Amino acid sequence: MMKRNVLFVLCVVACLSSFAFAAVAEWNFESGVSGPPYDGQAFSANPVTDISGNGNTMWGWDDYWGPHYSSTTLNSSGLGSLHEGHNDGYTNGAPINSWSPTAWTIEVAVKLDVVSGWNTFLGRDGRTGLDTGGGPDTDEEAAFYFQNNGVDDKFRINFSTLGGQRYILDSDFAGEAGKWYRLVGVSDGLMLTMYADKRDGVGFQVVGSLAMDPLNDNSLRATGNWTFGRGYWGWWFVDHITGNLDDIRFSDVALTPDLFIPEPATMLLLGLGGLSLIRRKG
Repeated sequence: MMKRNVLFVLCVVACLSSFAFAAVAEWNFESGVSGPPYDGQAFSANPVTDISGNGNTMWGWDDYWGPHYSSTTLNSSGLGSLHEGHNDGYTNGAPINSWSPTAWTIEVAVKLDVVSGWNTFLGRDGRTGLDTGGGPDTDEEAAFYFQNNGVDDKFRINFSTLGGQRYILDSDFAGEAGKWYRLVGVSDGLMLTMYADKRDGVGFQVVGSLAMDPLNDNSLRATGNWTFGRGYWGWWFVDHITGNLDDIRFSDVALTPDLFIPEPATMLLLGLGGLSLIRRKG
């Protein structure tokens, strides 16, 4: 009977996996160690494993300039990353650095302890050198920013495309300092949408959308390392965050909210549902 149950579990997992998508990169920070110095082990001592299996390791420069693992997390369990206004993670030499999809989904859980000014939690190194008509400094901008803006502190996605256009989407809400949010940017090549789970029991809601030019190549422009905890502008590292990150995932498909990284409680229910099914089969 035990063998039959085990075989059934493997069959269920295999069947479910056949309907699943494959993440391009994913970091949940559970490969680290909590505890001193700071809040936990430095990324420089133990780089963050890409659990997608695609080898996109997240590095930190050293104990000071690199982030640390943190026990301050989205759901008060496991580990996340700690950023103290001067440190960042990056994907040096990783396959994700050449990632340039037309359809994509980028998910992140973020808690900003400082929300005033510009704070970039996901970025990409390397200026585009493109004058997109937004003023004399637009060619100094990097290829990608997921941030809260320094205008009214609302969450923003700002990215450059292979077709030369830059799209800026500001959400309709400003996050509060010290609160966790789950944020997701989705592009299907024609529409850019930002979703947010404000942790108020409602779940993911659309907080902004932007129609893109259908005649433009709206694929992401690849310019270098992806960064975690800061942005890049005009040859400088800028917009470092003070706060924490958790559960980051990149996918090369435009996901719907039912496929976003689920809350742990949802995972538990799925697990219990699977066990109930197994018991009925036994």
